[in-house]
Amino acid sequence: MEDAPVRSAGRPKDPAKHEAILAAAKELFLDRGFAQANMQEVADRAGVSKLTLYSHFGDKTSLFVAAVRDHYEHSVPEALFHDWDENDLRGALLAFGRVYHAYLLLPATVAGRRMLMRTADTPPQLSLEVWNLGPARINAFVTATLTRFIDRGMLDIENPQFATVHLLSLLRGDLFAQLGYGVQRHVPGEETEAYLASAVDLFLRACTPGAER
Repeated sequence: MEDAPVRSAGRPKDPAKHEAILAAAKELFLDRGFAQANMQEVADRAGVSKLTLYSHFGDKTSLFVAAVRDHYEHSVPEALFHDWDENDLRGALLAFGRVYHAYLLLPATVAGRRMLMRTADTPPQLSLEVWNLGPARINAFVTATLTRFIDRGMLDIENPQFATVHLLSLLRGDLFAQLGYGVQRHVPGEETEAYLASAVDLFLRACTPGAER
């Protein structure tokens, strides 16, 4: 059973130790998942005492959330959140699709998914926190962007949140299944570009006012 957390004495935190703890935690959570990770081993890997570890993060749940937050802050490209060209909806969708697809293939993204997939035995509240740190941020941005196009009459969508799920699913295609099987066919290139164009066109045929369906 995990040792009880130790309260911080209120001393200033050492940034170098803080980063070392985060790096060690991400490695350990990736290797073993939340339940099997041991705080003593995190401390040993980081080269700090257990007292120092708890003074920085309080408990294992706080450390896991901090590790996931740090992962997303360093791996999610800001280009995903650039405003779309309102004069070229198809071009905007394609540009977003390219960045989104490339992001899904980044080694850091794949490693992050592996870390989260090993947390099936974590509390539901923690899983929700993790979801809100990463995927929910992308979903919220796309939903807000689609809503602006709906308000301008450029898209005919009844439920922007559902449309966001549909769009992101189309752009991903079977990529997650490929990676799960250790196969990666949709690498950047002509095939991926053709696939993304077909996904965008399918979305627009379903959602553009007056489009032939």
